[in-house]
Amino acid sequence: MNENNEMISYFDSVASSWSNNVDEYEIREELVEMMRLPKNSLIADLGCGKGVMFPHLLKTEPRGILAVDISSEMLKCAAKLFPDTRITFINEDVLSAALPTLDAAVFFNAYPHFMDKKALSKKLSKCIRPGGYLFIAHSACKEKINMTHKRVTIAKLSQPLRAAIEETNEFQPFFIPEKIIDNEKLYFIKMLRSETSFFP
Repeated sequence: MNENNEMISYFDSVASSWSNNVDEYEIREELVEMMRLPKNSLIADLGCGKGVMFPHLLKTEPRGILAVDISSEMLKCAAKLFPDTRITFINEDVLSAALPTLDAAVFFNAYPHFMDKKALSKKLSKCIRPGGYLFIAHSACKEKINMTHKRVTIAKLSQPLRAAIEETNEFQPFFIPEKIIDNEKLYFIKMLRSETSFFP
């Protein structure tokens, strides 16, 4: 079974029991506030799962949200929980999905599961418009996230989070770090899509 199939199988199997943690609502509000997304933005929620970020992103009054996830079961659950016409559900691998020009892309509690960072950087450099933004956000510190991902089942389907400044190196020169929080409470990276030409 290849890596994508293993990822799909795992997340499909846990979708029905996956919790959109209500206890972290205020933390998610804080994270989206720090994003400062302009109204009428087209936002991709990458690895969206069951849509835990949708209520927060919808408060920014976006033009639309593209909910992208490799797990069809996660997306089915998300569509039932959030039947909002501004949300478009895309059941594909981010790397192969035909995405339109985006104003912003958000990874929330999902980034460690994207294994090929260089391919991800290349893909997003082509999708996010110059002047747009890329966000990597977690509702906990990297130590807690990494401990969670040490479990046998999930360890082979994720990579440990490094110091935030190190992760931004994967996205240069096409994305410029604007805000980094890497402390005992949060992990948050905001990067500006530069004016540099796209990858060939």
